[in-house]
Amino acid sequence: ADPPGETALDLLRRAFGDYGRLRGSEVVSPPSSGPGASAPSGPGARDAERRVVPDLLSFRTHLRRVHAEAFRSDDAFASTVRSVLDDVVNGNVPGSDDDGGRRTAELLAKHIDARFKDARAAVTSSSSAGPGGLVDAAIAGDAAESFQAEVMCLFRHVNSKDVFEAFYKRDLAKRLLTGRSVSYDMERSFLSKLKAECGAGYTSKMEGMFKDMDLSREIITNYAAYASRPEPPAGSSGDSPSPKPVEFDVQVLTTGYWPAYPKYPNIVLPPGIVSVRSRFERYYDSKYQGRRIAWQYSLGNCVVKATFPRCAAPKELLVNLPQSLVLLCFQNDDGEDGAGLTIDEISKRTGIDDRGELTRVLQSLSMGREGTRVLRKIDHVQEATADSGKPAPPSDSPRKKQKVRRTVGPLDRFRFNASFTSNQRRIRITNITMKETTEERKKTHDSVSKDRLYFIDAAVVRIMKARKTVDHRDLMGEVLAQLKFPASSSDIKKRIESLIEREYMERVDGVSRYKYLA
Repeated sequence: ADPPGETALDLLRRAFGDYGRLRGSEVVSPPSSGPGASAPSGPGARDAERRVVPDLLSFRTHLRRVHAEAFRSDDAFASTVRSVLDDVVNGNVPGSDDDGGRRTAELLAKHIDARFKDARAAVTSSSSAGPGGLVDAAIAGDAAESFQAEVMCLFRHVNSKDVFEAFYKRDLAKRLLTGRSVSYDMERSFLSKLKAECGAGYTSKMEGMFKDMDLSREIITNYAAYASRPEPPAGSSGDSPSPKPVEFDVQVLTTGYWPAYPKYPNIVLPPGIVSVRSRFERYYDSKYQGRRIAWQYSLGNCVVKATFPRCAAPKELLVNLPQSLVLLCFQNDDGEDGAGLTIDEISKRTGIDDRGELTRVLQSLSMGREGTRVLRKIDHVQEATADSGKPAPPSDSPRKKQKVRRTVGPLDRFRFNASFTSNQRRIRITNITMKETTEERKKTHDSVSKDRLYFIDAAVVRIMKARKTVDHRDLMGEVLAQLKFPASSSDIKKRIESLIEREYMERVDGVSRYKYLA
């Protein structure tokens, strides 16, 4: 039976809300939901993930059109539209994870990252191009502004804004450091919208990234003038040969603003890089006393000039620093016996202790796409089969194409690929990056969850310090009101117990009242 006192308009509004939640659940329901569900895998699942945010934007447009045309922009129905979008975006619909919007926040950050990296998506269509293929800046700007306005409307419904911040900050750092961003102006414009929506504290680290990039350009400009002056080798009479000059560019980053990156404490750099690194350190120490430089070698990029027997002219290989160090292992020979180098030998020569990273580097240099295989892998499994003395198949029998083993074993060897050919002068060899696995995503979410515990602790202590004594129910209500992310009562109770154990507060009058301990 319908609740007493409901009018026909109330019934219609409730039915419209039920319809919106049902349609919305079809948009946001993950491919595999439930406890312990792993990250989406396979092209179909990844495509479904990428469609969630565009489908949500279309769904929002659909609801607003129905509200405007069918219900004449009635205020009561506007409230229903907002309620439906809140529930859909934050997973409070049947078939969804009910995760407080964590999944949607992550997908929204990825959607923005893909758009900000794609130059073709910066304009509405190819008709935006004027004579000679030049893009109409006004149209491109309008398209970017429209896109930002749309995603901000969706962002306002996300409860887990801290999850969005974690993923967006990580992707922003990649775009800035790799130069993949379509437009810095577009990045700054969106950041200003986030600041207006969530406050200066929400965007302070991201704004710090832009300040670092601006400061780095100023530092490298001044350093270029300093480096243009000749510098005699320290402790040398001038008779010993100096390392070949290396073109050098550097970005100075503030540790607290940027994500943590892998470190290679034992890395072995060639003399040319060591020389320019030392000279920059001397310059930096003289300009900024009291600061300490920690080099992030995993972010370095190099242009390596290589000569191949079957290529008429030298090639320029665009690689990252670990890749360049591996290539330098084959500069003069393929090992002492000429049989090639194993991964352990390469690790010893380069100082790269991370076996997983070194494996990916070797795969990119020897098993990448055609035209990038500058090293040749000698598979010990196939060699063992060839040396086993097994009879070869009859000449008239069909030969099966031997499957290439793409893993790198401890006995596999690598050699310089003397038969390499390419028509390109500059060849970009992209390292095989670790795909975003369940573990990597879980690490980011766990980091957010850990930060949330600190926020809950701070809120409880702040309230207790001001009130001195407070009832359990009042404390729970005030904490929930102060938090800017969804939290359950059980989470807050656990933090209260933790604070009691650490003697920040204590129970009085049984279990329903707490007292602050100074």
